[in-house]
Amino acid sequence: AVAQADADVAVQGKKLAKIDGKVAAETEAIDAINMEAAKLEEQAAAELAALEPLGTERRGPLERIDAAKAALRGFKQTEAEMSAEAGSTRERIESLERDLAAERARLVDSDSAGKERLRAKVQELEGAVADEEAEIATLQAQQAKLETRSQELTRAREQRKAEAERARGHVEKASASLGELMRQTSDRFSAFGRGVREALEAAGRETWRGMAPVGPIGMHIRLRDPRWSRIIETTLDKVLNAFLVGSHADRAKLDAIFRRCGCQSRIVVCNQELFDYSQGEPAAEYMTILRALDITSEVVKRQLININRIEQIILVEQRALGDKIMASNNGGFPRNVTACLTIDGYSVGARGGGLSTQAINL
Repeated sequence: AVAQADADVAVQGKKLAKIDGKVAAETEAIDAINMEAAKLEEQAAAELAALEPLGTERRGPLERIDAAKAALRGFKQTEAEMSAEAGSTRERIESLERDLAAERARLVDSDSAGKERLRAKVQELEGAVADEEAEIATLQAQQAKLETRSQELTRAREQRKAEAERARGHVEKASASLGELMRQTSDRFSAFGRGVREALEAAGRETWRGMAPVGPIGMHIRLRDPRWSRIIETTLDKVLNAFLVGSHADRAKLDAIFRRCGCQSRIVVCNQELFDYSQGEPAAEYMTILRALDITSEVVKRQLININRIEQIILVEQRALGDKIMASNNGGFPRNVTACLTIDGYSVGARGGGLSTQAINL
């Protein structure tokens, strides 16, 4: 609309310029006619004065004067019409300019409103973007938490798998132990090696110079506290399947039976005297291997005292306590103590003094 109004103003301006040109030209013509008319009037007056008698000749100049006046009136009318048209054109130009100004004002207002709407739209979009970014940040935080949880669950799963594998191993080991226990229950001699049952049965049918063979030694021993089983079994390992006899002749006879039965147990010739061993024990506050066992045969008990010194080997739960005990007698071992063993398989103390800790192969 503004462009059209500007075009209309330009057209009307051109028209007005043409009209102004025509008015100027007509004005110059009128001025020339007025001058000519004045000259003619002067000439006519002179001629009238000179030619008064000549009526016919007088009318010629007068007619020319009247014609000039008529032409002057025509020019004046044309000038008035052209002035009126020029005024009308100016009014139209002023009207167009007013319309143009109003249109420009409207456009300015419209443009302001448009900018305001655009600004509001931009703010709305910026708000939406901020909301989306906030939601993305929330989702990313949730994703990080989920990834952390996933890693925790993965580690937990791996840990559970490892635990399951260990449990499976324990179950398999327990199954094997159960099978072994069941075999031992059905044949309680199998733990002491091949041919032990057959050898005992054969020995029971023989006569002996001394006492009948006693064995295997492990058949006559029971633990009072199973916590000490590993360290005691390790210490007494070589004698648990041994047999006791009272003479060398009986040893030879039993050895022949063992060869026939495929039994590889050790045979010990022993003195059957039930000697008093109490004077060789340490203070009652110490747990010894002897005090940790129930031994059903007094002969077996004394042979273990003779062979393994079970009455003088003390047992402790902690190595630190063992170190303290083994240096409590002016830096040396307590009275009637020859060794100190821990529950986790260490030998503590040095006979020459000082600290010493050695692992035992359990």
